[in-house]
Amino acid sequence: MRKSKWIVFLKIFIIALLVVLAIVYFENFKLERLIIEGGSHYTPQEIEEYLVTSKADGFTHYFYLRYNVFGSPDPIPYVEKLDMEIIDKNTIHIQVYDKMMIGCVEHMGAFMHFDRDGIVVESAEQPDEDVPVITGIAFSKVVLGQKMEIEDERLFNIILNLTQSIQKNGIKCDRVDFDIRQNVTLYIGGSEVLLGGGEIYDYKISALKKILEAAGGVDYRYDMRNYSEENGEVPAKKLNIEEE
Repeated sequence: MRKSKWIVFLKIFIIALLVVLAIVYFENFKLERLIIEGGSHYTPQEIEEYLVTSKADGFTHYFYLRYNVFGSPDPIPYVEKLDMEIIDKNTIHIQVYDKMMIGCVEHMGAFMHFDRDGIVVESAEQPDEDVPVITGIAFSKVVLGQKMEIEDERLFNIILNLTQSIQKNGIKCDRVDFDIRQNVTLYIGGSEVLLGGGEIYDYKISALKKILEAAGGVDYRYDMRNYSEENGEVPAKKLNIEEE
């Protein structure tokens, strides 16, 4: 009998202890502050709204484990990854890394933005100002969250090379157009740049930056199809209002 009473007492004690520990934890380990840095597409408040979706997220360790052990249930458009670090019992630091968008296509009245793998990650009414609109490519399927289906998947690598070179050189390109032979034309403000075919455009884009700076805002049609490291000649024709 005494042993039975002792077991009951022990169980009650353990339950009471767990309750006390739970109360202490919930009172002292509330997530009170998220320090969110990095990323250019969202404000810290917008990132927080994406991440904090339930009352349970209000506790530091639960929130940390949810995203670092189990992973984010819903990917955030434009975000490649989040690095989290517990600063103290009430604070978590989050570093946001942008997903690189390489372009967008217009489809059924919306601009479908895609990443380097061709995955459509965002549908918007207007194109993102940091990526060019891609025209002239034939696609059979464009679905949010899935890879675009196009006739020649090598175009993704070409677009990636172009976008990286354009961004690296600080050029604001509005549109990249491919003709039926995959020759490339860039539309930059009121200027047109005929790049021609190929897969690597680094040296042409690097030269284009200097050409545009020298133009001083005047619109031209530049023919860089035959431009090379050996041939630095770039024919240019001034564009006037009537031609545009």
